[in-house]
Amino acid sequence: MPKIKLTIEYVGTDFCGWQSQPSGNSVQDAVERALGKYFDCEFVRIYAAGRTDVGVHAKGQTAHFTVDKQVNTHKLCLGVNLALPSSVAVTNAEIVDDAFDARFSAQSKTYCYRIYVSPTRKPLYDVNHMQVYKPLDVAAMQNCANLLVGEHDFAAFQNTGSNLKGTVRKINFFEVQHKEDDCIYFVVNGNAFLYNQVRNMCGLLVETGKGKYDVSDVEAMLDGRKLKYKTLPAKGLTLEKVFY
Repeated sequence: MPKIKLTIEYVGTDFCGWQSQPSGNSVQDAVERALGKYFDCEFVRIYAAGRTDVGVHAKGQTAHFTVDKQVNTHKLCLGVNLALPSSVAVTNAEIVDDAFDARFSAQSKTYCYRIYVSPTRKPLYDVNHMQVYKPLDVAAMQNCANLLVGEHDFAAFQNTGSNLKGTVRKINFFEVQHKEDDCIYFVVNGNAFLYNQVRNMCGLLVETGKGKYDVSDVEAMLDGRKLKYKTLPAKGLTLEKVFY
């Protein structure tokens, strides 16, 4: 039975997250239905590198599955995409070793949180950016992001509802990029993340960019003290790539 690795891209707005739900309105449900139709079988179970929450997007979500049929990976992509809604697509498929596991073989993940700065809404950006109305101090945000790099206890950065064991995680890099058209990208890579950790880290950086908090407040959160600010909305977050 060949094992197939999929790279999947999706706009999370239309789904209730990655993980399969009784409603059938998850990304996983959509891909499994499309695979079942392509292989003309009742059910194909896929296993992803990790869950994305409601409204979170992906450019490089990775998943694997096994099937007792011969597979042409090029035709697989084309055929499965015909059965998928327009907001999700399989962008690559490859046959991998039996030892590969989309979740447990992953070494790190890169996320990007996108913001645009404008006093008026920009509908083309609204799909995958959060709007802020006034300029942010990019240098101050980068200084604070630098403190989050390395292995730390990120307990203060997770929201309630996490079922993961332990709160120590390692951030490999955290960049604040000022793009054209006054967009700001928070690009972060880590070995794993807690529930809403990325959106909370970026939310803290936004508050430092506004001048509300500074490096001492970031250090306080790493020491376990929670600060008052909002978790950023899901629509600005994209899972960019999973590294193996």
